[in-house]
Amino acid sequence: MKGAHGEYFLGYNVQVAVDAKHDLIVVADPVAAANDRGQLGPLATAAKAALQAESLRAVADKGYHEADQLEACEAAGVETFVPEPGSTSGQGKDGQAIFAKTEFRYAPTTDTYHCPGGQTLPRGTQDKKDGKDRLLYYAAAACRDCPLKRQCTTGEYRRIARRVNEAVVERAAARVAAQPQLVAERKTIVEHVFGTLRLWHHDDFLLRGLEKVCAEVHLSALTYNLRRVLNLLPLENLLAALKTTVPAAN
Repeated sequence: MKGAHGEYFLGYNVQVAVDAKHDLIVVADPVAAANDRGQLGPLATAAKAALQAESLRAVADKGYHEADQLEACEAAGVETFVPEPGSTSGQGKDGQAIFAKTEFRYAPTTDTYHCPGGQTLPRGTQDKKDGKDRLLYYAAAACRDCPLKRQCTTGEYRRIARRVNEAVVERAAARVAAQPQLVAERKTIVEHVFGTLRLWHHDDFLLRGLEKVCAEVHLSALTYNLRRVLNLLPLENLLAALKTTVPAAN
């Protein structure tokens, strides 16, 4: 993993899913990935399975936003609320302010974009960026004589890129816009868990290797959950519940 000053060190990225009703850890697993972009689907589906839920709402910060992960969650019956990270679509190559992509309206029935100048941009070519397929929409002839060209592009004509699964991203964005309070509440739920574990000095691992670190993380989660449950239930109730769920030893 890369540190704040550019140095590299051995570390793991702990992924945690927390129940918003009782603040209990549902899933806790370390991964070797340095960021969260590929973790939303596996984490959300694991939480759904652990809770044996038919449907689930998953709220995460913008570091988890990735089109393929949102698509995987949607396919698994998980409703996501993940804000998009910032974009540079409103900035030209020389830093000049131009129309952002959000000012171009997509028409799904005709698979075209409509620009601020009133022109229609049909689908043109297809390419890849960062290994992801994307569709390009443009109308070179219309851009050539457009009076708004200088406000729109620093090139010969404006191209709008659309991911092949961007409809999933648009649906996710609409959910966030409709219920922004869910994203705001996330900090009071999962960040509290991380803060508590750090207070207990559970953010430094004693062992090496993913399998052993995973065991450490699971022990930390178990400790947290036991202490949390004792704040929710009397000890007698917890012991009675354990007797009905844990099989007796022969």
